[in-house]
Amino acid sequence: MMNLFTKHFAGQSIVSWALQIILIWIAWAVKSHQIPNNLTTIFGAGVVLLLIYTSFSLDRRGNHHKG
Repeated sequence: MMNLFTKHFAGQSIVSWALQIILIWIAWAVKSHQIPNNLTTIFGAGVVLLLIYTSFSLDRRGNHHKG
């Protein structure tokens, strides 16, 4: 299972891709009124965004040590 977290596709880890898809889904759901545009949604999207940046940082750190 841990191998999935370190596997890369197009220069990013699978986790980074999944988090980006979740953020896109949140934006789409707010636009189509499936979920409310309130403070909870904004904080949730903010947490996902921070996780994306953290994932990018870990990807970069892992690639830096490899080569």
